[in-house]
Amino acid sequence: MPPDSAPAGLRLTPKQKRNLSLSLLFSAIIYLGFALAAGKQSLLNAAATLGGMGWLLILCCSFSNYLLRFLRWQYYLRCLGHHLPSLLHFNYYLAGFALTTTPAKAGETIRSLYLKNHGVPFKHSLASFFCERFQDLIIVTLLASLALLSFDEYRYFVFITALTLLILLSVLRNKKLPLFFRQLGNILHILWLRRVLEHLARLLESAHALLQPRRLYSGLLLGLLAWSVQGLAFYFILATLNSALPLSMSLSIYAISLLAGALSFIPGGIGATETIMYLLLSQAGVDHSLALVIPIISRVSTLWFAVVLGLLASVNLSLGKATAIK
Repeated sequence: MPPDSAPAGLRLTPKQKRNLSLSLLFSAIIYLGFALAAGKQSLLNAAATLGGMGWLLILCCSFSNYLLRFLRWQYYLRCLGHHLPSLLHFNYYLAGFALTTTPAKAGETIRSLYLKNHGVPFKHSLASFFCERFQDLIIVTLLASLALLSFDEYRYFVFITALTLLILLSVLRNKKLPLFFRQLGNILHILWLRRVLEHLARLLESAHALLQPRRLYSGLLLGLLAWSVQGLAFYFILATLNSALPLSMSLSIYAISLLAGALSFIPGGIGATETIMYLLLSQAGVDHSLALVIPIISRVSTLWFAVVLGLLASVNLSLGKATAIK
């Protein structure tokens, strides 16, 4: 297909629609619990205090986060030899957010299905996705390390996470790792497992090309800018609601909450991220009702804003003939 043409849009299967609906229901229950505990008026007052310009600024920060992360994603695919029209590619990237909160395994890897129509093999798109997520963990852990200035009791959590990621990075950059998985597959003599290990070896070979110093540091820089902008939005929310904390403490609270959500292995970190954010805000001296309201505002303007953009991008891409996601 010509590089400038968009492939047929992808539509959600009934199962994926059900999973998305369940994640929305689960989140609504959690946020309702937070809102009831804080008091309806506290939530309404906080939303009103931010005002239209405040909400716009927060959403612009979130969009800047997605844009910077897309630039990193696009850079990695170009490093692997794939050049797509930027606007169309950005739509693919945003569409990946539509299933961020679902239990289904597709999640953001739905981008691979779009990119396959442009000749991008799964091993390349999945390798880019893997490197992107791994770098995000490194960056969020780096921001979380600011907690050492404010929360002594979390130093071991941050230290162990950082050490684990450094060890993993060292292992992943080892050129012999793909060979190890291939040899393991040959030893086991199990056909399906051999195929899985072969796919993993190919993914790691592609990922290895993206973890070379220049590409690694470029990706980390873009990621650091992206997550710092998002952290500043969180700081703005606190300051606007008269709950200002030192910038380092605000960034660390936001980062630790995201890290806890990621390590919980719950899709989107729903429930885990909000709970940790509330506990840390309370520990930092933020008023009880605001400590309950702020996580709701933060997550609506980040996670759920991304889901909405993802759904809109999916609809935009589906204006042509739809193809069900298998």
